Amino acid sequence: MKIRDLAIRKKFILSFSLLLFMMLIGGIVVGYLWSQVDKYQQIKSDVAESMMRFDNAQKIEQDFLIFGWKKIDFLEDGQSNLTQQFLTKIDEVAKSLEDKTTTEFIENKNLSSEFSSILISITSYKKSFEELRKLLFVRGFKDHGLEGEMRSYVHDLQKCESAEEKVFAFSLRRHEKDFALRKDMSYTDKLHNTADEFIEFIKNANVQHFPHMTEVYKTKTIEAIKAYKNHFDKIVQTEIAIGLNEKAGQFLQLNRSKKETEPKISLLYQKINEQNKALRQTASLVIGITLLLLLITVFALVYYLRKTVSKPIIKLDDIVKKVLAGDSSAGKELNYNGKDEIGSLNENFSLMLENLRENLKLIKDKNESLELKAKQDKVRNWAIEGLSHFSDLMKSNNADLSEFADSIIREIVKYVNANQGAFFILHDKKEQVYMELKACYAFNKKKYIHKKVEKGEGLIGQTWLEGEYIYMTEVPNSYINITSGLGDAPPKSIMILPLKTDNQIVGVIELASFQVFEKHEQKFLLELVNRLGSVIESIKMQEQTQKLLEQSQEMTEQMRAQEEEMRQNMEELQATQEEMSINQKSLNETINFKDMQLNMMNSLLGKLYEGMLFINKDYQIEASNDYLMDELQYNQNDLLGNHPELIFKTSLKKNIEGLQNDPNFILTGISERHEAKIMDKFGNIFDSRFVITQIENKGEIYHAVLFNKKDAEFGKRVLKHLFQAK
Repeated sequence: MKIRDLAIRKKFILSFSLLLFMMLIGGIVVGYLWSQVDKYQQIKSDVAESMMRFDNAQKIEQDFLIFGWKKIDFLEDGQSNLTQQFLTKIDEVAKSLEDKTTTEFIENKNLSSEFSSILISITSYKKSFEELRKLLFVRGFKDHGLEGEMRSYVHDLQKCESAEEKVFAFSLRRHEKDFALRKDMSYTDKLHNTADEFIEFIKNANVQHFPHMTEVYKTKTIEAIKAYKNHFDKIVQTEIAIGLNEKAGQFLQLNRSKKETEPKISLLYQKINEQNKALRQTASLVIGITLLLLLITVFALVYYLRKTVSKPIIKLDDIVKKVLAGDSSAGKELNYNGKDEIGSLNENFSLMLENLRENLKLIKDKNESLELKAKQDKVRNWAIEGLSHFSDLMKSNNADLSEFADSIIREIVKYVNANQGAFFILHDKKEQVYMELKACYAFNKKKYIHKKVEKGEGLIGQTWLEGEYIYMTEVPNSYINITSGLGDAPPKSIMILPLKTDNQIVGVIELASFQVFEKHEQKFLLELVNRLGSVIESIKMQEQTQKLLEQSQEMTEQMRAQEEEMRQNMEELQATQEEMSINQKSLNETINFKDMQLNMMNSLLGKLYEGMLFINKDYQIEASNDYLMDELQYNQNDLLGNHPELIFKTSLKKNIEGLQNDPNFILTGISERHEAKIMDKFGNIFDSRFVITQIENKGEIYHAVLFNKKDAEFGKRVLKHLFQAK
């Protein structure tokens, strides 16, 4: 069988087996060489670690020589933490070097002599430190060792009685201290001379001048001076053995041992580096030759596999791409006649082409259907989110018509990606009916300089007249321009929409855009304006109600003033019984007139609100009108003294407390309109709207709650009564 007819798997197995064999041979050789290099590196690392410990031992030694030998733990028994640490570090270094010296690799590389030499220097350094430690322990410090014994002799000398003796003792002590500080042998001579002079003075002293100078005293003092002198000489000899400086005594031996170690270590490092470098060069040469052979083999295998595997597959891949691109002629050039997997693949692929073309067509149709559905869902979600957003906006901006119009037109222009917008609202007061521009966004207001549009005037008036929206995509250049900081240009489309409520036009919205309004955008705008009409009508009714309440409040103030005047008149009438009898008739007429005014006021309020509750400072019902008895079936016993929550299913107390910080309530005396559930005596629940006002009577504060059922017909009845009253 020819290699060409082998299966692709066997071709790759044969190729990779050849590569792996060559890599294995080269890897074994290189691995051996690099293992030797690693061993050298390990030796260097171990030596470096040992030398680091040796450096730590030297630092400990310096700490010991500077202050450690003066500490109590050392002075008591000649051992301390520092000495133990030093010996531990030195023993670790010595053990590490000794272990390396006996290894087979070190012996084979002729490095044993270098390690042994370093080990000898380390041992000598340790021995020198031990000798120095012993000498320092013998010498002692303060109350320990020779210096401690010295203090006892000093105390004996300080017991002398005459001033001259004390001067000699002080001189001896000063020479001792000078030697201890400066390590100068001249101070030993000075101390010896002073001691001899002191002894001579004791011998020559007579009892006449110094009564205490008895023979016993002289003998004792002279013996103390000689003992002090001899002990000082012992300390001097110990200091000489230790070394008066770093170049003498045991100090010299210690430093010499340390200095002998450094060149030996450098020589060891140099020898290791030379052998390591030679191994690296050999390993690099072997790697280069191996890589070259592998490269040649790889190129040969790539060429062979490309010819027998890659080219047929690439050709088959090109045919697949043509098939996917819709080329109906693809597949005719499949002429590979091999007996391997590629030949079988070409044969089977030809049979699969027809089924593949049919499947691609089905997939394409399905994708188009899914894209269309996704686009429709996106448009639907966009409309739903928009209507929800504008619903929230209508609820939060329903107090002032101008603010409402401004916020709505601004958000509409942004949401539909228009460029300009205007909001017209119907003005039908004082027998003048026209469309008034309430708000605009990015609009040239000179187009509507008077802000008024009559019915049938222009496109706005025509929309108002016909009640149908207008959509234009061919806008005259003179109609309007959209202006920016860089220039202006006419819009590409205009859309004018009427705002309706009960088939009545209450406003018009005009939008202009550089782009055409899509059908889903037009549908969204039509749905939105249908909702805006009822909201505008509600805001108008609310503003009208506010004005009527303000008028009612003014009349209430007038009644209060008249009541005060009547009270003063009553006081004057009570001054004398005769005047009261004369003016009784006039007073009754005045009271009847006030009652008539009060009844008129109650009648006016009854046209605006069906129910009225008066609440005292304890939040209890003080009085009510007949509506609660007639419509809600309560009686006076049910109401008087009870809390208003009997009727209202919300906390009026919280509403009243919240009004004390409401600037609008403080200025106008009346709250904004709220909504709440009310319940009649039999548990039936109704929706209602209510307002709260504040009344003062005889220094007491009362709150009046005016409410009516939430009924569309009630608003119409109120306006009808008000217009009839006018």
